[in-house]
Amino acid sequence: MWSKVNIKISAGTLLILLLVFFSFFPDLIVSRENAPSLLLDEEGEFIAKTPYSPAEYPPLGTNVSGEPLLHNILIGAKYTIVFVSVVCLLRFVIALVLAIYYAFYVHKFKNIWKRTIEIAYIIPPVLVIFFLLAPLLGLFQEESFHFMLLLMVILISIGIPPLALLIGDEIKSELHKDFIKIAQLQGVSNFYIFKKHVWRIIKPRIGIFFIQNNIQLLLLLIHLGVLGIFIGGDRAIKVSEEKTILLPISNEWGGLIGSSYQEFLLHPWIVLAPLFSFMVLIIFLKIILAGMKGQ
Repeated sequence: MWSKVNIKISAGTLLILLLVFFSFFPDLIVSRENAPSLLLDEEGEFIAKTPYSPAEYPPLGTNVSGEPLLHNILIGAKYTIVFVSVVCLLRFVIALVLAIYYAFYVHKFKNIWKRTIEIAYIIPPVLVIFFLLAPLLGLFQEESFHFMLLLMVILISIGIPPLALLIGDEIKSELHKDFIKIAQLQGVSNFYIFKKHVWRIIKPRIGIFFIQNNIQLLLLLIHLGVLGIFIGGDRAIKVSEEKTILLPISNEWGGLIGSSYQEFLLHPWIVLAPLFSFMVLIIFLKIILAGMKGQ
């Protein structure tokens, strides 16, 4: 019989997988066709024009160009979720290798390394990423995949040092236990000690760190979106003769917020829909996190 912990982890994981599934097949839920530029009643009288509110074009309304928000959010879910998951996974794989080396072999100057990393991260990562990528946006107008890879490399690189330090300190704390010290005195290799003893102890904590890192990265994508940094770059949509808007090519949620936050006062649903999607995804991750913590 499953425990409450397993139920929470399984439920949260299943909900996220369902979201990814419908992201690949959004037509099962909503049509991808754009709404007409004008909404008329049965007698041909004018009712409204794009963007339509959720009441005029259920369930979530449309953006300025008439694209259904639900369809865009579903399309963007796979890019948001898969991108974040891949970045976090690669961060942890590389950070774990560095953390093992740090914990077992770095004894001199370890405090200097810690203080250097802590000082380096006084500047918010979102600003570092913005100043690195903003000058390059014009070079990737037609190379969305390359821009996505570049953003991924930067996000992975910027997240590795503090993560390696965090995991390394967790490993170091276990190395001080008596039974591990005895094993070291008997000549047991560091690899064996890590594999048979340390990893089994810290594995649940690594899982917690992984989910927390996912949540932090989702929040970072919102900030990057507001600053105009979208996963995969942007696409220009001509709304009228005078107005052209930039939307994320991938429809990732941070980009949907960042491309339309100026519309918040006039058409709040355009921003609130992807923001609510972020909130739902974070709730799913929190359910998994609560299961891992045994809450």
